[in-house]
Amino acid sequence: MKQPKVMTVSKLNMNNEIKIIEQRLEEALISKDQILEDASYHLFSSGGKRVRPAFVILSSQFGEEINEDVYRVAVALELIHMATLVHDDVIDKSDKRRGSLTIAKKWDQDTAILTGNFLLAVGLEHISNIEDNRVHKVISSAIVEVCMGELYQFQDQFNAHQTITNYLRRIKRKTALLIQLSTEVGAIASHADTKTVRNLKMIGHYIGMSFQIVDDILDFTSTEKKLGKPVGSDLMNGHLTLPVLLEMRKNPEFKSQIEQLGPNSDQSLFDKCIQTVKHSDVIKQSQAISDRYLDKALHLIDQLEKDDAKPIFKKIIKKVGKRNV
Repeated sequence: MKQPKVMTVSKLNMNNEIKIIEQRLEEALISKDQILEDASYHLFSSGGKRVRPAFVILSSQFGEEINEDVYRVAVALELIHMATLVHDDVIDKSDKRRGSLTIAKKWDQDTAILTGNFLLAVGLEHISNIEDNRVHKVISSAIVEVCMGELYQFQDQFNAHQTITNYLRRIKRKTALLIQLSTEVGAIASHADTKTVRNLKMIGHYIGMSFQIVDDILDFTSTEKKLGKPVGSDLMNGHLTLPVLLEMRKNPEFKSQIEQLGPNSDQSLFDKCIQTVKHSDVIKQSQAISDRYLDKALHLIDQLEKDDAKPIFKKIIKKVGKRNV
């Protein structure tokens, strides 16, 4: 494969970088099995923000250079993320993802599970030539943690007695970890020093926590067209997110309503709870908590060296934290 040019921060064009990643992703999805290839491409072509590859590229700016390992990591982490989405849709029995039918709905559950396995395997294969053992150790440990996060989410479905601490631990494993991985491994792959790697790891953690909280807010405040799935899908799948847990804490009647919900509850009961949250001040409270995580990330960015790499990083982080809430 042709070696990428060394890119200075001043010449970094994120749109071009994402195009490179997308081209490599498309090439990675080619399979000897047509069904696996078609199913994988179905998810790939439905869109996606490519947040994780973007943070790999951004973090690499605080090391020596963008090199082949950086691109390999960026592609691998997006493939791993795609695998988690496919399996997540199977667990939640979801019909839609990004406005399109899920793989399980368009094909079947078995195809979805195998496609998720395929994407995970291709992701790991993509980094197999990277010599730095830290990359493999960090990514493999994170995959185990993400699986545990999925398990805890499954176990907490419709559990009205879970705490906000439970929720924060769950999203740390389920979402924040892959973004943390992006910033940490992006720095490792570009040969950043130990202190910089450590700071970027924490920056990724804070961004990931903020990112998921914003997603959980948008599940109530956005539209089905923008979400690509019905409003309130998390609650209907039994996932009690931060806005719900905050409302339960201050509203005994609402808590009682949540306690009565189950997988087979009438849609009108879900709609009533969704409307309560949507018009409650818990939306602003949740946004404030998200903002605090974002502020911690921005504070740590200020402590990094290479001042010329900071503005674009900050700009993208702020965009992540304020997307149409």
